[in-house]
Parts: sequence; structure tokens; C-alpha cells
Amino acid sequence: MGQSSSARRQPKTRIAFGKPEPYKSMCPKARTVDRISALPDAIICHILSFLPTSDAVTTCFLSNRWKNMWTLVPTVELIVLSTAWDSGGTAAYVDRYLLFRGSSNIQNFHLCCVDLDGIVGRINGWICTALRRNVVELHLEFDERDDSHEFLVLPQDLFVCKTLETLKLSLGEHVTAVAPPTSNCFPRLKSLHITFDFPKYVEQIEKLFSCCPALEDLVVDGDLGWLEENQVLNVTISAPKLKRLKIYLFAHAMTIGENKIFVNADVPSLEDLDLTENFLASYCLKGAKSLTNAKIDFSVMREEDEGHPADVLADVDRVQRLFAEISNVEHLSLVVPVLGDPHIEYQCSLPTFNHLNQLELNHLACCSWKSLTNMLKITPNLENLLFAVNIKCDAAHDEDELEHKWSPPELVPVCLSSCLKTICISGFKGGSDEMEMVEYLLEHSQLLNELKILTFDMEFDDALEVLMEI
Repeated sequence: MGQSSSARRQPKTRIAFGKPEPYKSMCPKARTVDRISALPDAIICHILSFLPTSDAVTTCFLSNRWKNMWTLVPTVELIVLSTAWDSGGTAAYVDRYLLFRGSSNIQNFHLCCVDLDGIVGRINGWICTALRRNVVELHLEFDERDDSHEFLVLPQDLFVCKTLETLKLSLGEHVTAVAPPTSNCFPRLKSLHITFDFPKYVEQIEKLFSCCPALEDLVVDGDLGWLEENQVLNVTISAPKLKRLKIYLFAHAMTIGENKIFVNADVPSLEDLDLTENFLASYCLKGAKSLTNAKIDFSVMREEDEGHPADVLADVDRVQRLFAEISNVEHLSLVVPVLGDPHIEYQCSLPTFNHLNQLELNHLACCSWKSLTNMLKITPNLENLLFAVNIKCDAAHDEDELEHKWSPPELVPVCLSSCLKTICISGFKGGSDEMEMVEYLLEHSQLLNELKILTFDMEFDDALEVLMEI
């Protein structure tokens, strides 16, 4: 028989009150793992080396694993504030830091001292500590105050360190270096960057680079200050492996011609020369047969004096001798306003640059078309020419001497008829002399592939008109 409706009724739903059961994830139970602390010491130290030194020290509070990790970081950067500001607190911090590091090696050491007063005796101790820790890269920076009463002489150990490969050093009125030893000096140093500002003893620069057997990069950047009357300065550079040389030097004198500065460089492996100065020293580059690139900038010459024709001729003589030293280069960049001076137009005899492939002439003065054609005459294998026109005239002449005329050479330069491929002209204003110059170059450049003209302060319509005329 069939069951009754009550028998077929489903049981009532049971309702209970209480706390819900915790959610059970289908995923395995998550675990917290300190993966960074599990890394090898070398990797952790490498990570910490990207932090400021003071921040790297604070990681000692993370755990026992990190307690002494900061003492192994190979990069150290320490900034010492003036004792007048912090009562010697940062200097004391440096003392403690170097003490607790123990004997661990230092790869890169950067010391910046805002003031010298009160800490001169400790600075050399900090430097020598880095030298004993087999430092490879050393950067010493001193921000001197004019009213400083103390004088820092850098330690002799700096010159004989056997592990040092890179050195950046600032010298000044209150920081100097004694003459380096004549042998065993900088035995492994590959890169040297010296900056100075009004050094107390200018003569200290003379022998600073006289023995650098492994040096490959040298930067000399500074202001020699006011030179004494008839002062003679002989700078010696002896670096048989030097490849790149940059000299940015400035000096002041009561009148031009009072000082005599000579730079004698024995650099048989030199490839790149970058020279900027305002007093035109006499240069001798012994054995520089590998020189490929040269950048010469004398644009700030005579900013303190208008110049006298006799002085200008002396300058030109030094320029000619410098050009003779670099005549083997393949790429040459020039800013030499004195070559456009009408006083020396017919007295300037430059050597032939037989290997020159690219020439860049900057700041051609209003009277410098002759210098352009002269440079074309002495570059028979030139393929690329870049120059700026009518930017500024630094030549010592009167207004009535100015001649805005294009004067083509008597004979077409060899480079125009045989090899010049690209020309780039900047500062173009569309003057009649400029138009004649462009027409001449287009007419005689038989292999020219590209002519680029960058206008200066010209409206679009005017530039278009010039283009159509060309």
C-alpha cells in the first residue's frame, strides 16, 4: 500500500545557534618566510651597498642574522658636518663606524668633509684606515670655508697604496698633497680625477702626475688662482698607459703674458684629448702617435684683458705648436677664436691633418671665414664638416675692421673635390656672406651626400626662402 503523506514528509531542518566554524581554505596553510635573510652574505651586502651608509647600519636591529651584516658592506659613504653645527657628532660617528667595522675590506670609500676645523688630525686617520682595508675606489671631497684656520696635508700612504685603482681628490687653499715619491707611486691606479680651487701651493700640481705607470684616465680640473709675476709652472705627466686625458684649467694674472705654464706629457698610448683653458699653456705630448680624438676649447681666453697684437701672436705660436702635437687625430673639435683675429690672418701656419676625418668648428667669429678656408686646406681627407657661424667674435679688433665677406680660397681645397660627404651648419642667419659660403661648398663638394643647415632666430617663411634660394 502506498505510504501516507505524513510518512513521506521530510524531517524538519535543524537550526542551531552559536559561533560559526572557522573558514577552511582549500589551499595549504600559508607560511611566513624571511627569504631575504636566507640569501648568502655576499648578495645581502651587495643590496645594502645601494643604501646610504647610515641606513645600512640601522639594519642591525632587524634580527641576529643582520646584527653585523653592515660591517661587511664594501661601499662606505661618510659625510662629516662642521663641528660648529653638530659639536663633532658626525666626526665621532665616523670614528665609531670605522672601529666597529674591524678588519673587513672596503671596496669603495667616499669621505666628504664640510669643514676642516677641529678634525684635521682625524681625517688622515680615516683615510689611512681605508687604505689598510684594501680600498679600490677612493673619493675624498673637502668643502673648505674661507675662514678655516686649519691646514690638511694628505698622507704619503695615499700615493703608494697597492690596491687603489680609482681616485677622486679635491685640493684647495687649505688642502694639499706633498710631492709623491719618484718610484712605486700609484702602482695600480687606473683612473685619477683631481679638482682644485685656488690651491695654496700651486707647485704641488707640478709633480702630482709624474709617476703613474698604470693610469688610463686622467682628469685635471681646477682654478690655479692668481699667479705671481713671471711665475713659471712646469706640469709633468708620465703615464705610459694613459688613454684619455682631460684638462680644464684656469688661471688669473694682472696682465696677460706674465706667467709661463708648460705641460710636458709622456703619453705614448693617448687616444682622447679634451683641453679647455684660458691662458694657453705650452704643450708637449711626447710620443702621442695613437691620438685619435681631440677637443680644444680656448673660448674663454682673454676675458680679463682685451689683448695686445704682440700677445696675440705669442698665443698663435703656442696654438700652432699644439696643433703640431695633435696632427694625427681623426676627429677634431675646435673653439679657438684667436685664429680669426685679423692681426694674425697671414701669420698663422698650421700643420696638415692628413688623417682627419671629422672636423667641428664652433663659435666662428664674424671675421673667421679665412680660418674656415685655412682649415679646409690642411685637411685633405676630411669627410664630415660641422661648424657654427656668427655666434660671437672674441678677436681683438675695432668695429671698422669687420668684414662680413666670403673670401673663397685661390685653389679649391682637396677635401671638397675628393672626399667631403656631409656638412652641418648651425647658427645660420641667411646673410649674404653665409649664402655665398654655402653656394661655394655646394658647387665644389663633388661627393657631398648631405647638407644640414640649422637656422638661428629666423622665421619659418624666411628660412623657406633661404632654402629655395639655395
